[in-house]
Amino acid sequence: MTTPIFKPVISSDLIYQSLIENLADGLLISGTDGIIQICSKSFAQLVGSSCDKLIGQPLEELVRLEHTEAVCGTAGGAQPVEVLSSDNGKKTDHEQDHGLFSNVKTSLALITTRPGLHTHMPAAQFSIVSEGKIIAYITIVYIVQAHSVQQAQTEFVSTVSHELRTPLTSIKGFADTILRAGDKLEKGQQRRYVGIIKDQADRLTRLVEDLLAVSGLDSKKLQLTIRAIDLREAIERVLRNLADKAAKHRIVTDLPTGLPPVWADSDRIEQILTNLIDNAVKYSAPGSTVIIAAHEVDKTIEFSVTDQGVGISQEHLPKIFTKFGRLDNPLIRQTEGTGLGLYITRSLVLALGGQIEVSSKPGQTTFTVQLPAASLEEQAARGRG
Repeated sequence: MTTPIFKPVISSDLIYQSLIENLADGLLISGTDGIIQICSKSFAQLVGSSCDKLIGQPLEELVRLEHTEAVCGTAGGAQPVEVLSSDNGKKTDHEQDHGLFSNVKTSLALITTRPGLHTHMPAAQFSIVSEGKIIAYITIVYIVQAHSVQQAQTEFVSTVSHELRTPLTSIKGFADTILRAGDKLEKGQQRRYVGIIKDQADRLTRLVEDLLAVSGLDSKKLQLTIRAIDLREAIERVLRNLADKAAKHRIVTDLPTGLPPVWADSDRIEQILTNLIDNAVKYSAPGSTVIIAAHEVDKTIEFSVTDQGVGISQEHLPKIFTKFGRLDNPLIRQTEGTGLGLYITRSLVLALGGQIEVSSKPGQTTFTVQLPAASLEEQAARGRG
């Protein structure tokens, strides 16, 4: 049985033209001389112009790629790619000021949107090769991605502003009351107002610390010192630190003897445990039980924290690891928190090479973390390394 030959009923030229006209991201095609030959409407709209006006202009006057890594993709292997500078002098791929390289990775580009106005957007650039020679360059400006990032940043700033405003309002209000009323307030009232101011200042401190942690995680600048950590000792230290908060709860630990240590950073594993146990206490009623368990599973250490709180509906489970992902129920609304703890926890677990999962039903929520186990053989091998 012969396979029927597919014959397109639409010409490639029409398809190509339709793509150029309707592409959401910006697309520019320039010659080896750096002059724009084709552009998409989306890019022209981005810079407040039209394709007719942009065609014939030097690409580098509109788009300049920064911090690029070039790998030439010509048939003959890696070779220098020549670009034309503004003074008509040629430069090789060792001078990356114009970014005209083949097969370049996505990077930030400086886009001139108006005379004297610039913005940074993700972009990529690669060559069009014919018979082993570069004949043109394609530049893609990721407008959709840039707008999504900008929207996320705007929402993040808005949420942070709201989170800061609440404790600041309390601090200012009670400080004004103390200053205005002065000696008219009873000592008990003064102590209570000062206590509220301190609590709200502590809340601000936690928010700032969480924001700094998020900044470090997002910028990939997290410093880790990986070594074998005794999980039992780490849990005991965390429980001692949370003793006051957990005084009204029953804490149960199920930690088998001979549990191998985990490969982790000491500070980070305690931060993970603190966030999970603190949440279990905070979001469950006084008198309820919090269970902390651990066991070895196929060269990993799996530990879990289970509470008897309100539970999380299935539709909300995917949201809890997002920034400011606090759920809308009465107990959570009346419980103070930054909404960053679980986002930080998940990021730290992933940075340590582990996984975190959550399961929940009414009256019970369990967070389970898996981290690499540090067997004696592996400890000895790393010690030799």
